Amino acid sequence: MSDMQDFSANPAGENPNQESGFEPMAVLPASSEVKTEIKTQNLKEIEDSLDGQSYFLGEVPQNHQLDPQAFLPLNSDRLIGSSNMIEKLLSENSSLIQEEVNEIQKLQRKINVWEDRIEKNKALIQKNMNLIKQNNTDIIYDKKNRDYWWGRSEQVDLDLQNAISANRQTDWAWIIKKYCLKNPDGTELDSKNLCVEELVNGEAANLSGEFRGAGNKYETQRKDREIENNRMIRENSTHLRTNELLQGYIAATYANEIEPIQDGILLLKEFVVKLKSLEQDNNATYGQMRDWAESFLNDFIKSNPRVAQSVVTDFRKLASISLPPHHC
Repeated sequence: MSDMQDFSANPAGENPNQESGFEPMAVLPASSEVKTEIKTQNLKEIEDSLDGQSYFLGEVPQNHQLDPQAFLPLNSDRLIGSSNMIEKLLSENSSLIQEEVNEIQKLQRKINVWEDRIEKNKALIQKNMNLIKQNNTDIIYDKKNRDYWWGRSEQVDLDLQNAISANRQTDWAWIIKKYCLKNPDGTELDSKNLCVEELVNGEAANLSGEFRGAGNKYETQRKDREIENNRMIRENSTHLRTNELLQGYIAATYANEIEPIQDGILLLKEFVVKLKSLEQDNNATYGQMRDWAESFLNDFIKSNPRVAQSVVTDFRKLASISLPPHHC
């Protein structure tokens, strides 16, 4: 026992804390203060991260839903508060609508140029048609005049052949009287002249040639009118092909460019109507606007698939609908 007592760290009856001056309960208050301080600091960090705001169950800030640098309000945030966000959205919407209207006006100016060209071509076509109609009328008379004078030439030749065949003084007198055949000095041919056949033959040939020449003049006019008609027909055909091409451009511009823009304007105007209805309610929230916008946009795109992607993106941004940046 004496040996064990020698090796004992705490001799019987002695308090080790008394020897070291250490109070066992002295650490308890200090430990409690440290834990309280840590809790307070953690709560402060959380509060700072939430900007001192309170959120409904399940809501969190949406800092990175549309643009990494953008902040989307919460569904519970009001549209009309310290600032009237509806007025701002209406103003932005109005600017977007005006931009779309400006695009339509640019396209319309291009279409107006095409339509002016079409109208000018139509006027040229009508002018040519009028000329062709007049030429066709003139051609009829040219043919009649040609046939008349050619007929007279042929008749002179026929009468000459008859006189030559008869070779009688009365027949020479007949053809001389019928066509008033004269000598080079202007006196009437004498049917009793020994050279009457030669004289009548020469004068009748000259007269027939004059008649033939008159007929040829009308025939030349007829051919010229027909050539002119063919030229104008080709010209009209060119104008018609040009008009068909321009009309195709106009139709394609309306279908592929203007109508999609008009659909976009309709989308933005529907948003204006909704904003104005929300403006009547001072308690209207972003959540109400988003709920309507998501559903309306879905149905609108189905009904109007040609609406421009840029307008859909602008609508999403205005309506604060979340979308990753690379989808914008």
